[in-house]
Amino acid sequence: MTSLWWVFHKDLVTELRARLAWPAMLLLGIVVALLFGVQMDLVPHDKQRLVGGLLWLAIFFAGMVAVERSFGSERDDGCWEALRLYPVSPAMIYLAKLAANVVALAVLQGLLIPLLFAFADLPLAEHAGPMLAIAVLGNLGIAAVGTLVTALAAGLGRGGSLLALVVLPLVIPVLLGAAESTRLVVEGQSASAWWPWIQLLGAFAVVFITAGTVLFEYAVEE
Repeated sequence: MTSLWWVFHKDLVTELRARLAWPAMLLLGIVVALLFGVQMDLVPHDKQRLVGGLLWLAIFFAGMVAVERSFGSERDDGCWEALRLYPVSPAMIYLAKLAANVVALAVLQGLLIPLLFAFADLPLAEHAGPMLAIAVLGNLGIAAVGTLVTALAAGLGRGGSLLALVVLPLVIPVLLGAAESTRLVVEGQSASAWWPWIQLLGAFAVVFITAGTVLFEYAVEE
């Protein structure tokens, strides 16, 4: 756990000092949200149906800017081999990078969810509990897959310009589940309608994190 904390701390301090990924991620998220908001000239019922899909597409594409930088500093500075030589298990490196990406996506969600709900004229406070669960589980699913794929790209010495296109097919179940559960929540459906979708998001989060922890060592091998 000490090793996990220090790798996580290194990534967080590096980003806060260099500010390479988070400003671009937040700017892209705001631009996408503004574009969606300007085009959302619909009756209230249509806004409720569309806000879930628009929200999670914005979170995914903007979040990939930060996820791509998970191993960016090591790759760009030639420190990838040094990271692999740390006396730390590969699983701990993966979990530390995952934690850093979860924090980045949480910051993005904290901005975009209230912003898009405001554009859609929807009351966020009335749905705070279910939306928090959806945000956390969707965050974990996207971050788990994105971290593993980014590690594979870094190990191959490739850039991450097409990372979103590689990750998107893998996280489609998460995006669909998050978008559908968000729609059902904002439409005021009963818990029996949206709770199975939240359970599905939880199952995907567990599967993806477990798979990433197990497969990370093999993904970064020569």
